[in-house]
Amino acid sequence: MSEEEKEERIPEAFLKTVSDFYKESDTVFKEFDAIRENYSKGEEIMEDLKGFRSKRPGIFGLIYDIFHKEVELEDKLDRAGIEKEKRDKILEFRERFSDLADEIDLLVLGELGLGA
Repeated sequence: MSEEEKEERIPEAFLKTVSDFYKESDTVFKEFDAIRENYSKGEEIMEDLKGFRSKRPGIFGLIYDIFHKEVELEDKLDRAGIEKEKRDKILEFRERFSDLADEIDLLVLGELGLGA
């Protein structure tokens, strides 16, 4: 297998995560609606985000990518031939919960020791 072919291959785990996100999108959206509602009231949401991540680590990773690796994610979706419905659901999530992007970033960076 050439280097180019290796680069083109999309990990099965990524494909499964995108499918899981799509299949569970009603639940995921409801959970994030609740988190966003708490956020809009000025409440601390880190524990909510950590709780979601512990239940659905793969989907949380995809959500992080939706906000923070947009170009790379688009490229991966293109190369994997992800269906329009699934892509639309990802786009809908990004638009609906964009106000939580910084909080998600703080959680991830904080745990990597890069946060404030």
